[in-house]
Amino acid sequence: MATMKDVAKLAGVSVSTVSIVINGKAKERNIPLTTYNKVNEAIEELGYQPNVSARRLRNLDSTKPIIALYWPLDARTNMLAALLTGIQIELNKIQFDCELVIQTYTNDKIENNSKEIANNTYNGVIIGASSQGDIDYLESLSPRMPVILINRKSNKFSTVSVNSNDVATEAVSLLSKNSIKQVGIIKAENPYVASSQRIQAFLSACKQNNISVDTEHIITASNSFIGGIEAVNKYISIANKPKIIFCESDLIVLGMIYEFNRLNIKIPDDVSIISIGTIGSDFTKYSTPSITTIDIPPEKIAGGAISILVESLSKTNVSERLTPIHKKIKPEKYLRESFQ
Repeated sequence: MATMKDVAKLAGVSVSTVSIVINGKAKERNIPLTTYNKVNEAIEELGYQPNVSARRLRNLDSTKPIIALYWPLDARTNMLAALLTGIQIELNKIQFDCELVIQTYTNDKIENNSKEIANNTYNGVIIGASSQGDIDYLESLSPRMPVILINRKSNKFSTVSVNSNDVATEAVSLLSKNSIKQVGIIKAENPYVASSQRIQAFLSACKQNNISVDTEHIITASNSFIGGIEAVNKYISIANKPKIIFCESDLIVLGMIYEFNRLNIKIPDDVSIISIGTIGSDFTKYSTPSITTIDIPPEKIAGGAISILVESLSKTNVSERLTPIHKKIKPEKYLRESFQ
């Protein structure tokens, strides 16, 4: 097995220079580009792989890969349980033994928690719910392990995602089949990257299918149960309100269902609801009434991320290991009581 000394000898540099490059500090330490390239070429030629387990904790089993899942501490933490379930299912299916590390971060400030990525502490990283600023920062780094982004776009890193246009097409097809010509929208305040794209895709699909969405029928609410309650009270105050509502978040919808029931507004007789689903189908399946959703299936997304990661790690050539792989997951439609 190649060592840092072997890399240094082949590249004609010192071991400390190799260490600087491997730890992602070449730019910070003003390492010339020619030297940086020599080190990377030597790493690739020798197939050198840093012993990240030993670096992290010397008494760990160095043969067991360390995989990190990065996720922000915000309203989207409700997706974590389903994601972790999907990761475990995929790992068991392919019989891949690894240590899984959960790393939280603040959205738009991932650089404050990215030291391990820059230092190549892990064998692979899965990053969910990142902002565009987070992506821009990550793409400025040169990690030497596979990085997979969930529901984001990148030319540098691998991605697993659900196409926003596919989500919109599924939702609008339900409206068209029922000859719906007007719909209202509940969208989240401070929308995240993917959710904002889905709403824009839905608006475009409605326009293409001659379904009206008036500006006064677009309601903004916090992405929470309380936000759903607030959204209902805004909705009932609208004159000539549409009977059909499309909601960006199933978390908001669960609050809406509670408030509609409390006000004795019948679903789907008085108002019908279709929602994007992100927190797992069981939550919306067992609500009263059950909710029609176009699901962004978190378990399948997590499984897709693991399959990309394992495929990348199987490559002995460093360049091939870092070559992006892009996987698309189909949205899943659940026709239930809230829209028939």
